[in-house]
This record gives sequence, structure tokens and C-alpha cells, in this order.
Amino acid sequence: MPTETLTPHVTRRRLLGSITTGILTAIGGILGVLGGGAVLSSTVRRQEDWLAASALHDLPDNQPTPVTLTVMRMDGYREALERRTIFLVKTGESEVAAFDARCTHLGCLVRWDLDGQAFRCPCHGGVFDRTGAVMDGPPPEPLAKIATRVDGNRVMVQA
Repeated sequence: MPTETLTPHVTRRRLLGSITTGILTAIGGILGVLGGGAVLSSTVRRQEDWLAASALHDLPDNQPTPVTLTVMRMDGYREALERRTIFLVKTGESEVAAFDARCTHLGCLVRWDLDGQAFRCPCHGGVFDRTGAVMDGPPPEPLAKIATRVDGNRVMVQA
């Protein structure tokens, strides 16, 4: 009587199927880790950062003063330094308003026109008043306001 061995035959089709299953499992695992990281990172709240912008006594009353801040921000997985210009306006004894210096039309940097008492965009003719409201030109919105607080003699702005 002939005896048959019960060893399975590894066919080319079964080998390719196993390789394909392994590759798809690896891709699924990688996508699961990346997707899980994205979901978990969005649930972790970033702590509010406050930056020292100026000394309160250095700001003239009701006169916009340009200040350049250096802010660290995440660019993917690396930190990048970003320079950002804002205007501080001392509106009271210990009250300060802050505005982003980027025009809301196309992001050009505005400047304070001392003679005209207005913020002016040099590129497209946008004009904003002392409170950041649009007076003339193509800007669709007022200058962006930035949260401020006074801590002792230091003016702090929210990054």
C-alpha cells in the first residue's frame, strides 16, 4: 500500500496571497497608527500662550505702536520661528488693544499713518481707523484683534 504524506503543498498562488495579506496588514496598521494619532492629538487642547509684547509705560496714549514678536509654531513635526508684527494701542490707564498688522484683503503689512491718523495698506489702498475698522478700500473685514492683558507693567498678548 502506498503511503501518502500529509504535508501541504506551497503553491505559488498561496505564497503570493500570503505576501499580499502581509503587505495589506502592514498598510492597515500604519494607517491606524497615523489616524489614531491624528484623532488623539486633536483632542489634546493646546495651552494658551501669552507673550510679553511691551512695557506699559513705553506705549504712548491712543497712539498705535508697532511691535514685532517672535513666535514658535509647529510646522509638521518640527518647530519653526515665525516673526509677527502687531500694533499695540494704549486706550486707558491699564488698558491696551492689539491688532494684527496684516491687511484682511491679501495679507500685506499695514503701517500707521501719523498725519492721516489711520492704518494704511501700501499695496491695495486699504484704510483702517484707530480701532481697526475698515474706512476705505478693498479689505472685507476689520484688522484682526488680538487678546491682551496687563500683568504688572508688562503688556501680554495671546500667541
